[in-house]
Amino acid sequence: MQSLSEALLELADYVEEKDVHGLRKLSNKCLEKVSIDQHAAFLKPAMLAYAFAKVISKAHYWKDRSQAVFVNSALAKLSKAAKLADTDEPAALVLLDEIAEALKGLDVKDGRFVRDIMQKAALKMASTLYAQGFSLDSAVAVTGADKRELVKYIGKTLMFDRTGSAKTMEERLKSLRSILS
Repeated sequence: MQSLSEALLELADYVEEKDVHGLRKLSNKCLEKVSIDQHAAFLKPAMLAYAFAKVISKAHYWKDRSQAVFVNSALAKLSKAAKLADTDEPAALVLLDEIAEALKGLDVKDGRFVRDIMQKAALKMASTLYAQGFSLDSAVAVTGADKRELVKYIGKTLMFDRTGSAKTMEERLKSLRSILS
């Protein structure tokens, strides 16, 4: 994936196929573009891919509403955004914001959770950026996640266990002593 338009076309393909695994992989690839290439425009597709993976896989979002109608509307906007992305990035991002608002609407109607799906996506993206080396403040600034919620979320994850970067208290004290001596 080289360009924003390619990312949006890939997003549309995965949404159309209802490919949850593909959506999650795309979310991570887009987030890498944010963290490594410093291309902030890829944050929105990363969040949308994560949110679509969640809503496609959960039946409760589709109670009393048509998944096909919702998905078709989102696909039309994604297609239009992909056409604009390389020539008018701000206009493409406005269309992505419209899709995000529609996704939020699914949570409002459902009413199960305190945070809407896009707030959850921002929290997930911020925690991933933090794990990739962003400072807490930078991760919050980029994603718009709530800092207090992010700290709670990070504390509950097994991020350090998965990356193998956790240190025991003894290792931390040894490092500290070597710095101070």
